[in-house]
Amino acid sequence: MSLNNQYIVAIGESEGSHLKSHMLSKQRLILYTFGVILGILLLAILLAHTILQLELGYQSQDLKRENSRLRQRFSEWEQRLAEMDASMEDIQKRNRQIRITASMETPEMEYGVGGSENTQRAGLLEIPDVIKIEHDISRLRAEMNWQHMSTAEIERILSTKIQEIAHYPSIRPVRGGWITSHFGKRSDPFTGIEEDHLGLDISVRPDSEVRATGAGRIKQINTRVVKNKGYGKYIIVDHGYGYESLYAHLSEIFVKPGQRVKRWDLIGLSGNTGKSTAPHIHYEVHYKSKATNPLDFLLE
Repeated sequence: MSLNNQYIVAIGESEGSHLKSHMLSKQRLILYTFGVILGILLLAILLAHTILQLELGYQSQDLKRENSRLRQRFSEWEQRLAEMDASMEDIQKRNRQIRITASMETPEMEYGVGGSENTQRAGLLEIPDVIKIEHDISRLRAEMNWQHMSTAEIERILSTKIQEIAHYPSIRPVRGGWITSHFGKRSDPFTGIEEDHLGLDISVRPDSEVRATGAGRIKQINTRVVKNKGYGKYIIVDHGYGYESLYAHLSEIFVKPGQRVKRWDLIGLSGNTGKSTAPHIHYEVHYKSKATNPLDFLLE
């Protein structure tokens, strides 16, 4: 109720005699209204702050748990990286050993390590543990790339060497027997004059099996025999890679010119043909057209 810019405020029941009234001026009413509104706002702010603090508390606990999980993961990653490092060192060691065995050069390993490809992760990468792990992963990736290239090179070179080894004249041409004359200077058994003996004389029983000492192609055979002259019946095998072998004084020849043979293939029988005093086989090895001591090639 308004009376001469004054207001009467009644507090109580709408019906009955317990009604209290207060007379307020317009300014005081506005002030009271403003105070009530301000109180409500402060209460709302306090409530919101309390809710926010509770939410932040929950988030803080979640972050602590997440941080604990991350640290555990970092520890697991570091352990795995350490194991990978150990494996990589073992691979590098074996790589060097294979290169040394195969007479290959052992180049110095140079690894280039770059940064992250994703700039949006810059904030995460500022964490020291993450930086270390990223660096270790980049380094291992570079090392693995180098090892792949090195292994491919080794495989390529060893493939060639394996083929060469298969053609290498590396076994005795006959089983058993004994060497009666070595490579080098000796007295000719017919004339007694000193001469260069270009191979080995291996005494064996007549018609002992003669085997190819390495893979190759039959370059030449001779079946024409002149008594007490020359090599008698003989076979020359071209092994490739600069190697040739000769098998002389044979009684039988089982191969033909141009025929391919493998190590241990039967190519003839020992005999006493040509310039020979008793049944044996004369065996020579030539490397790049130069006679070489056959004993230097035997691997058995």
